[in-house]
Amino acid sequence: MKIMRKITSYLIVLNLFMSVSCQDNDNGTDLPTEEKVIELSVESMEMVGSDNEFGIDIFKRILNAESGKNVMISPLSISQALLMTYNGADGDTKKAFEDALYLGDLTIDQVNQAQKDLVKELLEVDPGVIIDIANSIWLKENFNVNPEFISVNQDYYDAEVKQLVFDDEAVNQINDWVNNKTHGKIDEIVESIDPMAIMFLINAVYYYGNWKHRFDVSNTVDGAFCLKEKSEITVPFMNQTTTARLMNHDCFKILELPYGRGNFSMLILLPDDNKSISDILDILDNESYNHWLDKLEETTVDISIPKFKFAYEKNLNYMLKAMNLMIAFDPEHADFSKISDEIQLYINRVKHKSFIDVNEKGTEAAAVTSVEMWVTSVGPSNSKFIANRPFLFVIKEKYTNAILFMGKVEDPSKE
Repeated sequence: MKIMRKITSYLIVLNLFMSVSCQDNDNGTDLPTEEKVIELSVESMEMVGSDNEFGIDIFKRILNAESGKNVMISPLSISQALLMTYNGADGDTKKAFEDALYLGDLTIDQVNQAQKDLVKELLEVDPGVIIDIANSIWLKENFNVNPEFISVNQDYYDAEVKQLVFDDEAVNQINDWVNNKTHGKIDEIVESIDPMAIMFLINAVYYYGNWKHRFDVSNTVDGAFCLKEKSEITVPFMNQTTTARLMNHDCFKILELPYGRGNFSMLILLPDDNKSISDILDILDNESYNHWLDKLEETTVDISIPKFKFAYEKNLNYMLKAMNLMIAFDPEHADFSKISDEIQLYINRVKHKSFIDVNEKGTEAAAVTSVEMWVTSVGPSNSKFIANRPFLFVIKEKYTNAILFMGKVEDPSKE
């Protein structure tokens, strides 16, 4: 019998005594406005912690390698693609995945079930927010794969499996799938297929949420945004005064802006005038992230944040190798015998692409991760929050703290 953990707050207690109120969506349909409490097993909550710790780790590594660029990743997308691949690993390669993904003492069966349960809850928690999470496995024609590897990924990750000739038409089919699953926001993940390639494991995540408290377009005005180099640019800022949750740290502020019924929200982590994003990153980990969320307090805030829209892509090989997954990329020592014991497989490339558009109405975001497998040859006055300098952002679910997207805005004028 599974031990269930109920994540509680004063809002949950209030919900027991309040009827569910509704809001209208763009189609005039009544939607619930009260948050839905998510209940997950102990293993699933541990998996959320593992996903978040992995996401924060790889995000910090990417930011250390990038300067002056807008960055966004989906830890959820990356972990989904890697966990599908993990189901085909064995021996030291399997252990390397467990270390890199912070899986701790969770068994592979617990990991798979926890991911399935988490995704189910994320997809169903708010009818006013659109979330699509899709997985697929693309196999080269005549490649004999272990049936159990396929069935596990179909059962727990709802993976579509297709076997086809790896030619130009296969490239089109894969990219058409990506384009469809991201609602046209990312149209390509595979440029061409090398003769050595034998499998692609791909995850796609799409998110669209309207702000719970929308910004009035008439209040959007141009303002100065200070770049990292202390120069200024002029960009449109969205403005409103509303009740929101805020936290003041010694060197930064966190503002939480909810979407839909309130389960999903965007966090904006804004360094103080004399601080930088690096000061936040120095103390950011999964423990501090959860601690900061506990410290958020509701207050009336004058909010001014820039509109921004950009796309990003990154080869994750270097970061994943530095996170103890080196062996999975090694043609001689990688062990993916649970995919096939007939040939030697290894990861050639893990590619990640993302897109985000933040405007007065809400947020649209998408991400795709591809794991390419090769065969070895043979107060009294309102608080103020003005995001007029580089900042970090997180899109998360409230009751699980699961991170869907993480990003950095260096220059909101750049797409």
